[in-house]
Amino acid sequence: MRLPRVPAPVLLALLSTVIAAGPAVQAAPQALSAAASPSLRLTDDLLDRMIAVAEETRTLHAQSPDDDSEADGGVPTLETMARRMDTNPALHALLARHGFTGQSYLQAMSTLALAGAQARMAGTAWAAKMPGAASVDPRNVDYYRQHPDKVKALAALTRPDGWSDEDERVAQQLRRIDPQDFDDCVRLVPAVLSLTPHATAGSSEAPPSSRIELARATAEIAGQFRSERLKKDFTTMADEVRRHASAKRLESPTFKAALDDANAWAHQRCQGDGA
Repeated sequence: MRLPRVPAPVLLALLSTVIAAGPAVQAAPQALSAAASPSLRLTDDLLDRMIAVAEETRTLHAQSPDDDSEADGGVPTLETMARRMDTNPALHALLARHGFTGQSYLQAMSTLALAGAQARMAGTAWAAKMPGAASVDPRNVDYYRQHPDKVKALAALTRPDGWSDEDERVAQQLRRIDPQDFDDCVRLVPAVLSLTPHATAGSSEAPPSSRIELARATAEIAGQFRSERLKKDFTTMADEVRRHASAKRLESPTFKAALDDANAWAHQRCQGDGA
């Protein structure tokens, strides 16, 4: 069994808000907020254990690379990520050695991410709008600001090379995104990433059960968008995935047109360039 991907902690709250999020794991703001614990305090011991997990996970992944084809159907959530981490024997044992389960590790990362988001958005209108803002412990925000070396050490282990300035760049972009589009931008990123491979010519084969689950998840997220345009696009894609559930490959011009339109909306509204 190959290892499930372990999400990057520091950038969860920020990188999940824009198309530039790249390979960092994205999550809807409600899920991120729910995963964080109001009673969890950021401490040196907690960060040291998280860093140790990240270091050992990097070694494990080098020995057994990620295989995203093993991911649960539909849009990834923190719950499914935690389940995959706990059901992988090697990763479960690694986490246990440092006092974590999949759920508690994601809880710690989410708590750190929310504290970081508050630290970076302080003094802007976004501070109160960030997911879970009301439940963020001010002491955790202070810890984040006072321990940049530990935060950077953890980030360096969990994000691609060359992203040293990416979190600050994304924070600056976020400040320029229209608050009315914020939630839709957050929801749109993981959904588009999950659907894009199916619009590629010669897309891989998939069993009908997998397509039906993808259609269900796509239809569910369609109803969560505020934008009527995105609701229409995702409803269309869900219908097309369902209609082609038994086809060898999903080759639907209608599906691709809807996905292209959703990407165009994201380019206009989620890049943080004031467009």
